[in-house]
Amino acid sequence: AVVSTQSTGDTPDKVYRCKQSNSGGGGEERGDNGIIQSGVVSHVGESELSAHLNKTSTCTLLLFYTPYCKYSMELMPHYNALARLYPSIQHIAVHINSYSSSCVQYGAVGTPTVLLFHESKVVKKIPHTYRNITDLHSFIANITDLKSGPDVEVAVTEADKANVELLPSLDYPLIFSVTFLSCSLVYHTSSYVGAVVKNTPIFNFFMNML
Repeated sequence: AVVSTQSTGDTPDKVYRCKQSNSGGGGEERGDNGIIQSGVVSHVGESELSAHLNKTSTCTLLLFYTPYCKYSMELMPHYNALARLYPSIQHIAVHINSYSSSCVQYGAVGTPTVLLFHESKVVKKIPHTYRNITDLHSFIANITDLKSGPDVEVAVTEADKANVELLPSLDYPLIFSVTFLSCSLVYHTSSYVGAVVKNTPIFNFFMNML
């Protein structure tokens, strides 16, 4: 369901209902499938993505990332923190490559990309300029009916940074370009040197002796 509001400043025209109707004790939130939303990010493969998106009829946040992208790894701790602040939203992270079919399916251009799903449909793409927990928290608070508690600190903790590591990668397009240019340079240089040598008297002298 979508609630219409009057837009003022950063307040959106639509607010999506993400509150779960069923909740357990101890502050735990339960989705329509009865699964407790623990406030952690679920890392899933592309083949499992559809099944996870269909687990809830309310809201899901999906992050497309690659561990070889420094921007993805800079965002990841903030995305982990967002999952803690909004445990009733299912948070998913999918490791993709440049030729991912999921990127095409959901309209994700590059990494990182964060999408908000409502009733299993993409309704919002979080702007690429929103790269810290303060901006992400404000965006979700404005676009949904969820609010974090007044005593909750909007900050990234050391636990949010755990297991977040930028992996080294080979820049294949750059390697190909450098290799191509190097081969071209060697070819043209050798051709030029060969032409110069052929026109020297010493070269002609030895050729006449053969």
